[in-house]
Amino acid sequence: MALTISSLRVGLCCSLILAMVGADLDQRTLHVMPYPDCDKYPSCEQALNQSSSDPGFPNLIYVSAVGTKDKLHFVLTTINVPSLLILQTSMDGQMYFNWDGILLADNITDMANAINVSASSVLYQYSVLFTRLIEYNDTSDVANLAIADEPNSKTEWKIHDFRDFKWMNATTGQGGNSIIFSTAYHDINKTDATGNLTGSLYFEFEMHGEDGRDEDLPHLIYNTNMTQLNFVLDKYTPAFANSRFALEVAVISNSSVHDDLPDEMSIEETKSIDDEYSPGVFKIVNWYSRQNHKDAGGYIQWKPVCYLDAHRARDKGTEVQYYGLTGTQHIDDILNTSVAFAYFGDRLYTDKNVVRKASNISFGFSNDGFYVGSNYTAWTVSIGFGTPPEESISTMVIAVIAAGLGIPVIIIVIGGLYVCIKRRRSQTYEPLGNGSGSYAPVN
Repeated sequence: MALTISSLRVGLCCSLILAMVGADLDQRTLHVMPYPDCDKYPSCEQALNQSSSDPGFPNLIYVSAVGTKDKLHFVLTTINVPSLLILQTSMDGQMYFNWDGILLADNITDMANAINVSASSVLYQYSVLFTRLIEYNDTSDVANLAIADEPNSKTEWKIHDFRDFKWMNATTGQGGNSIIFSTAYHDINKTDATGNLTGSLYFEFEMHGEDGRDEDLPHLIYNTNMTQLNFVLDKYTPAFANSRFALEVAVISNSSVHDDLPDEMSIEETKSIDDEYSPGVFKIVNWYSRQNHKDAGGYIQWKPVCYLDAHRARDKGTEVQYYGLTGTQHIDDILNTSVAFAYFGDRLYTDKNVVRKASNISFGFSNDGFYVGSNYTAWTVSIGFGTPPEESISTMVIAVIAAGLGIPVIIIVIGGLYVCIKRRRSQTYEPLGNGSGSYAPVN
C-alpha cells in the first residue's frame, strides 16, 4: 500500500491514514504529517528570512504508526543535520513540537526539550543522526579509513559538516511512498556566500504499508516497524582526484528506561549460505541500540555493499565497511543542535541510561576506480524498532538444493537396487538342457 503525499513544501500540512499490516506484527495505522505549517507557526518564516539569500528548508516529517498495543513515532528531519527520532509509547502517547525552540533557538538551552512526549507513555526512545560526510584522498588505493588515518599516513581529508548543507524542500519519490531530502550545495562558507554548486546528495526515506522485500538491490527485507533509507551521491563534485567517501553516523539510545543499568550498543555481522537476493553478498550487518534487549530496542541494518550506478547490478557493486563504535565527544557540538537534543535535552549528557555512540561507514574497495570512476554511490539501510528482519533460505533455493542432493541419491539407490537384483538372478540354479531327456550312460 503506497503512501501518497500531495505536497511537502513548508507551510502546507497534510495528514494521511493508511492501514499497515505485517506478518507477526500488530496492525498499525500510519499518519504522515509534514511540518511546520508556516500559517500556524511564524517561526518557520522567520527562520527562512534570517537565513542567506538561498535558505535551506526546515524540513520535518512526523509519522505516527498506531498499533493495537503501542504507538511508534518517527521524526524525519534535515533541521541542522539529517536525522531520525524514533519513540515507542503507549497508545495515548502524543508528541508536541515547540517550533520557536526548534527553529529559532539562539543557544542549546532554548532548544532543549523543544520536542516532548508525556513521560509516563514512553516505552523506548532512540535517535539516528548523520553528522558528517568524510572525504579523503586515497592515493594508495587501500579503501580503508583506519589505514588512511594511521599516524604516518599523509592522507588529505575534507570533512563536510552536514550543518553547513542547505536542504531543498522535501519531495516525494516515485510511487509516492518515499520522502526525499536533497541538496545541491555544500560547505556554504560563512565568509563566502557563493558556496560551491555541485551535483546531488540526498537522503530518501521510504515507508511501507506491508511486509516485503525491496525491489532494488540489495533487496533488503522491510516491515511496518521501520523506514528504509537510500543515501545517494550523484555527480557530487569531489575535492581530490582519488576521493573516497564515508558517512559518520551517531546513535543515541535511552537504553534502559526501567532498569538500573544501561544497555550498551553493538554491531554484529551475520553470515548466510544464500546470496539469492544479493548475488555475491553473504553477510548482513546489524547495529543494535540495545545489545541485551534486541527485541525491545532499535537497529540499523544493511548489507556490506553499495552501488556505483543508478541501475543497480552485481557488477556495479562495491564494498561497504564499518569501523567499530566510539564515543561522541568529538561531535557533541553537532548533537547539541540536533533533533536528538531537542528531545533529550540535558538528559543527553546527565542521564546514565542514555548511551551515545558513533561509527564511520565507508564506501569502496581497492581497484574500483575511486568515486570519480562512476560519480555515483548509493547505499541502502533499514532503520527501525524491534527485532530486525532475518534472511532465510527461500523455497526456490530449498527446492534447488533438494533437487541437487536428491537426484544423485535417487540415482544411487536405483543403481544399487539394479545391481542387487542382477546379482541375485545370476546366482539362481538352472538345470542344463531342457530336463526332459532320459538317462544316457557314457560309453
